[in-house]
Amino acid sequence: MYKVLVVGPTAFFSDRGCHIRIYEEVRWLEKLGARVRVLSYYAGEDPAGIDLVRSGRWVRFKKLEAGPSVKKPLADLSLLSGLISQIKEYRPEILHCHLHEGAFIGILGAIGASMPVVLDYQGSLSAELSEHNKLFRLFPIKQGMRRIEHWINSRVSRILLNSEALKGELSIKAREKSMVVGDGVDIERFSPRARDSGLRSRFGLNQGMPVIIYLGLLNQYQGVDLLLDSFRRLKEKGIKFKALVMGYPLGDYPMRANQMGLEEVVKFIGRVNYFEAEKWLSLGDIAVAPKVARSESNGKVLNYLAMGLPMVCFDREVNRELAGDCAEYVGYVDKDRDGNVERLARGIERLIEDEKRRRELSEQGRERAERYFSWEKVAGRIMNAYQELLGR
Repeated sequence: MYKVLVVGPTAFFSDRGCHIRIYEEVRWLEKLGARVRVLSYYAGEDPAGIDLVRSGRWVRFKKLEAGPSVKKPLADLSLLSGLISQIKEYRPEILHCHLHEGAFIGILGAIGASMPVVLDYQGSLSAELSEHNKLFRLFPIKQGMRRIEHWINSRVSRILLNSEALKGELSIKAREKSMVVGDGVDIERFSPRARDSGLRSRFGLNQGMPVIIYLGLLNQYQGVDLLLDSFRRLKEKGIKFKALVMGYPLGDYPMRANQMGLEEVVKFIGRVNYFEAEKWLSLGDIAVAPKVARSESNGKVLNYLAMGLPMVCFDREVNRELAGDCAEYVGYVDKDRDGNVERLARGIERLIEDEKRRRELSEQGRERAERYFSWEKVAGRIMNAYQELLGR
């Protein structure tokens, strides 16, 4: 039906949110009849069933986690070169570009070619850079990035949003060509299931001991620093629990946890294969999603809901849009670190002590995931956007 080239300025595939979105969108777009090829950096794994082309082997870009890198400009230059080649060879009808970086490359690559450029918008470029690196919080740099961001928004043909909350980041003109396609989860694979006995034994997870799980990137803007401090508060209060912290990069988090006296209760698993994530999530009684960034969606929330995991998260607009009433919300106040830690700890404590509340959230969360957040629905909305742009 439609011939699509997806531009992903990232080390696809590396078991994290943006990559999961690319993978699942491509998989479901093809099920709905589109022909899709992905162009990305020369790094990452090759997921089965994806027509994937890489560019820039000479750059030796190895960074898997999100955030700036000194090699990024070279990697993007190589991606632009690869895009120009793919436009000639593959002859796509539409460029579906992830992130502002991808859209910028798409706009340049499409000069002279008659095809729409779609931006798969997952958050503000300037805000995301500010959260990853303090350098980008300096006023002249932040203003410069905002201007680039607005220019990109003005030049693309359509902006696809994964959250209604993101509309507030767009100018009035950009909103006019935006469309909320939503976020999704594989509701067949991520579903309530019995705990994996082998993993239970491996980590000494005894029956009756509540297990708290986190799965995602490990960094400050994901709220991991606050999470560790909340675990320390719970331990100091004498509350019995085990915690599995899954994801990467580990950095100095294991050392910091040990310094807090958490070595017996908090286990760091490292990077978890997305295609095995459901086995790890099944180990939990309670899930936590303490992300503090305002400029991005929070895909782990949907994985938790689909698994029927009762969840604690900060009361943010994006979280409310995803989880509705199916979460234990705690308040987040800017520049009140101690208060945020205490509120997060209390939220976890409430769910540990209230088994009935956990069962209610589990059932309601699974139902909500099934009703609103299948990837098939997301892909269907994207296909509608293609149809509007191509007129067929």
